[in-house]
Amino acid sequence: MITVQAGKLIQLGIEIFKTQGVGDDDAKFLVNSLVEANLAGHDSHGAHYFVRYSERIKEGNIRLDVEPKVIKETPGTAYIDGQWGMGQLTARRMTEIAVEKAKENMVAAIGTFNTNHIGRIGYYTEMAAKQGIITTLYVNVGHPIVSVYNGHGPVFGTNPYSASVPVGGDIPFLVDYATSVVAAGKLSVARAAKTKIPTHWTLDKDGNANDSPTVLSEGGWLLPFGLYKGMGLQMVSELLGAVLTGSRVGPSGITSPPSPNGVFMVAVNPEAFIGLDEFVKNTDSLLKQVKNWQPLEGERIMIPGEPEKETKAYRLANGVKLPDDTWTEIVALCKGLNIPTEDMLR
Repeated sequence: MITVQAGKLIQLGIEIFKTQGVGDDDAKFLVNSLVEANLAGHDSHGAHYFVRYSERIKEGNIRLDVEPKVIKETPGTAYIDGQWGMGQLTARRMTEIAVEKAKENMVAAIGTFNTNHIGRIGYYTEMAAKQGIITTLYVNVGHPIVSVYNGHGPVFGTNPYSASVPVGGDIPFLVDYATSVVAAGKLSVARAAKTKIPTHWTLDKDGNANDSPTVLSEGGWLLPFGLYKGMGLQMVSELLGAVLTGSRVGPSGITSPPSPNGVFMVAVNPEAFIGLDEFVKNTDSLLKQVKNWQPLEGERIMIPGEPEKETKAYRLANGVKLPDDTWTEIVALCKGLNIPTEDMLR
């Protein structure tokens, strides 16, 4: 593993994407969202995508000559064609519109299609929460690598879900997880680090437990989290993220472009109910009660979003660790783009 200071990693990423034709503001947003994932401890959605996205740009799977386009709209809804541009930019526009409409009309529902991989989805619900808006987010990944409960073979993508609410104190509330046992990117991280994976994450092509991080490329698949209950949320993300938005449905088996997303966001303004100030006050009170509840001996109670907050503070102070193979790929990409990396590790 090598260690890179977050600021330097952000600067390098911005330069990588600007050199390939991404505009300055767009490159900053994209790279900040990726490095924020590293800072939060979600390395599966972090800087290793500098290389993955660059490959997709070169292959034409990510278009740089388009912008997200609203093709249908009402006072409380918008339907967005991402036109296969950078997924993060489509998700940013989705969130901006959701917040605008919720502030004006109290509730909003936004769907996107033709959308490339949008990265860590909690980045967008948290963005809305910081503006006083409650959001839930359902994402379909139109690349089947996850089985259904008791099923043999992949049916759906990792289909993540996120929710966040405004808070006023130091305790955040952010739910963000794949409906598979783990995100697929965690296998990529394990592969780069040359480590085995836990045997409850996947099954191989014959339906047997295994510990190989290359199992997905060998015909295996991820398991849904939470058994039958997890499968329910997995299908909610598919129905809202894909079927409702007209995006690629997982069982279709079509895998190009890589990791297409169908996205559905619901936004709610607390002012439609008890009001933002009262909501935040009561939310903070509830979070403190849960946080201060007596834990089991030797255990600790953590609110969803707290592990990310603590990890971010640590990594801002101590740097972001990347597997050697990931850093080697980034350095090779930079060499091809004539971007120096000699001072990055100092």
